[in-house]
Amino acid sequence: MEGLYIYYLAISRWLIPLLSVMLVFCWIKYYRDCKEPLKILAGLTTSDGVNIPITGKENIIGRGKRADILIPLKSVKTKHALLFVKGGRWHLAPVEGKVQINLQTLSQPAPLDYGDKITISKQELTFKRAVDSKHTFKIPGAWLCLLILTVIQLLVLCQILLRFGKEAHLFVAVAFALLIAGEWLYYIIGRLIKRFAFIFELPALFLITFGLAVNCCVYPDQLIKQTACHLVGLLLYLIFTFVLRYPEFLEKCRYVFMAVTLALLYYTAFFGSILGGAQNWLTISGFSFQPSELCKVAFVVCGASSLYSIICRPKLKWEFFVFSVLCLGALAIMYDFGAVAIFFVGMLMVLSLRLMHPGIITAITGAAALGGMSLLLFFPHVTRRFSVWLHAWDFADSTGYQQTRTMIASASGGLLGVGGGNGHLAPVSASDSDLVFGIVSEEWGAIIAITLALCFAALGMYAYRLAKNADSAFYSIAVLSSAVMIIFQAGLNIFGSLDLLPLTGVTLIFVSRGGTSIISAWLMLSLFKAAEIHKKEISPWRYEE
Repeated sequence: MEGLYIYYLAISRWLIPLLSVMLVFCWIKYYRDCKEPLKILAGLTTSDGVNIPITGKENIIGRGKRADILIPLKSVKTKHALLFVKGGRWHLAPVEGKVQINLQTLSQPAPLDYGDKITISKQELTFKRAVDSKHTFKIPGAWLCLLILTVIQLLVLCQILLRFGKEAHLFVAVAFALLIAGEWLYYIIGRLIKRFAFIFELPALFLITFGLAVNCCVYPDQLIKQTACHLVGLLLYLIFTFVLRYPEFLEKCRYVFMAVTLALLYYTAFFGSILGGAQNWLTISGFSFQPSELCKVAFVVCGASSLYSIICRPKLKWEFFVFSVLCLGALAIMYDFGAVAIFFVGMLMVLSLRLMHPGIITAITGAAALGGMSLLLFFPHVTRRFSVWLHAWDFADSTGYQQTRTMIASASGGLLGVGGGNGHLAPVSASDSDLVFGIVSEEWGAIIAITLALCFAALGMYAYRLAKNADSAFYSIAVLSSAVMIIFQAGLNIFGSLDLLPLTGVTLIFVSRGGTSIISAWLMLSLFKAAEIHKKEISPWRYEE
């Protein structure tokens, strides 16, 4: 058996990285093939016969640089009006300027029919149905990408089983079998659903594959728990995707979500358990979990619910900001400064997306910078982490021990790695969470580690596309904000473990050990799927030529 393992390891160390690179290129091609052609939804015709196509379901009309429909008149405001779809029907709303439909001045959003005359300042426009409104684009299948991924998973599984032999955990093969069967079943059922694409799922499944591999090799006793959390996360992912079909309902319930989120965070801040220097854990009936991880999802949903219609309701501009400050305060009381940074970045993204003045964003960032500097004066353990930053080798036997061992492990793995279970980083504290990127680099190689990092970039790419083509600003805000928080957290983990950033104690999503983190990640991805499949058709109501 040992001889077979040596030969298999020599071959699989090359095959797994090679197939991973192939998967990257295959995914890029599939990503490009799934790009839908530009669809013209309606049109505006000026009095002198110029046609203005409308390609989005939310359009700011004005003379500002960020206006979707530009009217270059001095009398037109920067955000003069909003043309949007609600309930399958077009509506027009005044924002900063006077707007008329058929010479009737609007004081609130009003439905718009094809053939109506719109007056904005001195510009008269006729709202018309698009000639090319039929849309027959068919999303291609991702079977080749999924096939390559399955082969990678089988190769990884065989390497682990041969490495540990009779000592291998009994649930290792079951866990991989559940993963492979689940992803193919999900794909097959998904192909039966209209507008279903298998794009962001591939990077997520690649991350899960090597998270599972690390789990099998380093902490096999937690394998059943981790697999159960994936199953629970997938179930909640499906349920939450369905719930997200109704952003209007979520908007009405946003105060309930905010109250529950704040109650959970502050209860944890004062009565939670301390682990790793932060008081961010709750234990209920023997089950421990991190509320801040689950609150990330609620934070994004509350932000999207509060601000997606703020252009028509400017009085609510500060609602989400106040909620964010209260969340950040609770996290600061917990000493969970990694979560503070992630929530803060999410807050800035939400506020920026709703066209908040750049000066306000700059002021908020400046205040946060001053607050961060004050942490160095009042919290010694934060000061120690920053003193180690970029100088880990000067503290190799003390506060820089974790980072230096991670860098040694990453370098010793080379491009191909030493094989699953053959690394030496596992005994180091937090190797299965904060330093997990080092385990991947050592045991599976730099090529796999870089591919994992590219998976987060792929999620960001797809989030940007989804946001541009989303049915509602609710989905645009939710998807981009969640993507930025995911990528930022991944950056904190990867660069923190390599001493390029201060070590903050955050996990690498889907790779690090942590049940709450896994469930939270699945819920974040439900925002992607909701934006992808929940497209409402525009009703062709009356129209007179």
